[in-house]
Amino acid sequence: MPNLVMVMPYQAYLGKARAEGFRITAIWDPAEAGRLFGADAPAYLEEVEAQADGLRLVDFTDRVAYADAIRSAVRETGAEHVWHVGSEESMQLAYEVADDLGAAVNSPHSVFLLNDKLAMRTLLRDKGISTVRFATADRWQDVEKLLDGFTLPVVVKPAALSASRGTLLLTDPAGLPAWGDELAALAYSGPLLVEEYLRGPEFSVETMTVRGEHHVLGVTRKLLGPLPHFVERGHLFGEPETAATRQVAALAVELLDAAGYQCGPAHTEVILTADGPRIVESQARLGGDKIPNLIELATGFDVKRAMFAALAGRTSRPERGGLVGHIAYFSFPPGVLRSVSGLDAVRALDYVDTLSFPFAPGDVLPETVSSKTRHGFVILTGSADAAEAQARADRVRALIEVEVR
Repeated sequence: MPNLVMVMPYQAYLGKARAEGFRITAIWDPAEAGRLFGADAPAYLEEVEAQADGLRLVDFTDRVAYADAIRSAVRETGAEHVWHVGSEESMQLAYEVADDLGAAVNSPHSVFLLNDKLAMRTLLRDKGISTVRFATADRWQDVEKLLDGFTLPVVVKPAALSASRGTLLLTDPAGLPAWGDELAALAYSGPLLVEEYLRGPEFSVETMTVRGEHHVLGVTRKLLGPLPHFVERGHLFGEPETAATRQVAALAVELLDAAGYQCGPAHTEVILTADGPRIVESQARLGGDKIPNLIELATGFDVKRAMFAALAGRTSRPERGGLVGHIAYFSFPPGVLRSVSGLDAVRALDYVDTLSFPFAPGDVLPETVSSKTRHGFVILTGSADAAEAQARADRVRALIEVEVR
């Protein structure tokens, strides 16, 4: 059974790895676990430790300690590979260290080209793929002078943050200082992107790469919430195969080829404009927002296990057709929660797989400006089509009543 050092393996990955023949030494940052799981983080890490063959805790922001933790784990376990398919912010250094050790699943450069929004946009421009007008700035104060080359509105975003954080549709330069405050609150000081605003339906392409060959697992339709923030209010997996979705999927594969990606999952976001599909961004990991759960509900295909099969060189794909998996997010008026009703009625519905509303009276419902500030979600069992799935989600939203102060 080969040894694998894995950074940030989620609990759901560990049993899948063992089923595909891997022993996992896990590396986690308690602070990162706290950001993801809140007060449940200590118990979450205890469960990771119970399921893994070893657990090392380290501060991912301490580059020296983080690199040393990876090196010592490889040295002590004889691991053949180091893998990181968690949060992008800590991914690059892991691949650089793995490359030095001859244990990288993918080259650091290929991962950088996918995860970093500026690097990806530059690669696409240089290859003549999915051309999108863009400009870069080092500070938000420098953005206004770049706007002469664009027609408002434009999209402004940090090059190296995930989960829609700091991404904004800018309609007036007067909104730049508030955006600057948002970036400061996120402690972000890296490169910034100004991009033309792409109009059209938005999709994501879920892929699994095995020995450099890219397999499309399916296309997910993204349902956006209100602008100016690009926060999804839901996802529908199982978009019917049409000429348009084949174009969308082919473009994602073209990006993966250009980046030299060799193994594992990728999640590529694409907008189908009047001029054809255009790539928004990509990540060298599984899709977030529970998309792997939707794939399994819709098709029965275990994409988390398939990820480890890919590492072992084995190819597996979902059957064509199937149902539609749907996750719908809640967004209520912000304020102090006074009361909530209807949750039990929702749980009693036979098409509800999972319901999450992590608030109690007295808690503050924040304004929804990123995926981290949404107000919970419902995952529905497979529906016959998108219309049925969305009607079911509307029924769930109608049942939940909140009162805020």
